[in-house]
Amino acid sequence: MTISPLGPAATTVDFVDGHTRVFAIIGHPVEQVRSPQAITYELRRRGHNAILLPFDVAPNAFDDVFQQLLAIQNLDGLIITVPHKMRARDLCIRVGPRADISGSASVIAKTADNQWVGELFDGMGCIAAIRNRGVTFAGKRVALLGVGGAGAGIAVELARQTPADIHICDPDGDKVARVMARLSSRFPAQSFTAGMPPLDRIDILINASPVGMLDPTQMPIEASRFPPHLVVMDVITDPAPTRLLRTAEDSGCVAIYGREMFDSQIAGACDFLLSSRAVAAKDIRFDHHVSVNRSG
Repeated sequence: MTISPLGPAATTVDFVDGHTRVFAIIGHPVEQVRSPQAITYELRRRGHNAILLPFDVAPNAFDDVFQQLLAIQNLDGLIITVPHKMRARDLCIRVGPRADISGSASVIAKTADNQWVGELFDGMGCIAAIRNRGVTFAGKRVALLGVGGAGAGIAVELARQTPADIHICDPDGDKVARVMARLSSRFPAQSFTAGMPPLDRIDILINASPVGMLDPTQMPIEASRFPPHLVVMDVITDPAPTRLLRTAEDSGCVAIYGREMFDSQIAGACDFLLSSRAVAAKDIRFDHHVSVNRSG
């Protein structure tokens, strides 16, 4: 950053100007998000004059805001976070295969013909973060807590890994039933079970719920100790560690942080955001990647 020596009236910064392309992350709340720093850094590292800003949009205003954003000529795309991922997917004219199966979207790009297209990167980032720690899924018993926007995407990617069992847990029983029905139709050979088994009967525990984000004293399951063989991942990025991860570390478990999942999906999200603006919505290719074997 360059500060002008001419005094406060002429003070400037060198990372934003009238040519800057703008991206945003939309959520409610947004105080916990890491995207403004990380995505802006990645965009500028690639040589783009671009910045990502946090937008706090309440659920009852989301539809109106989402459509009006198309009128901002230098706004090229959005990161979508809690609680808007499912609604964002519904408002896109086209979505990628992961957004289609899961029913939610985490990255929305504006196309050359001024349409919104979307894809979901949460599941890919989650799996990459776990694999980066040397954890495999074959033959493993996995429990997934929460099947909202992020959780549904993680469930899709878990099914692609063909573990022995996937247990899906959420206080909304109707939501669990809908997600399991969708997954079972796409992955008929995979075992899905509703509900939380005893901790000694699972190998990998993933928290994709928001429990522990706004109130750091909370955790999504009640336990003072975990079996030490358990691998525990929490998708929450702030606070870090969450109470769930502190309990895991105190129990001698492998504890995988939300920032590791987020870092693993930055490259693919930026690829999608930057490439979509050059083509019409009908010509979008949903080719993207996550970073595997990257340091957490």
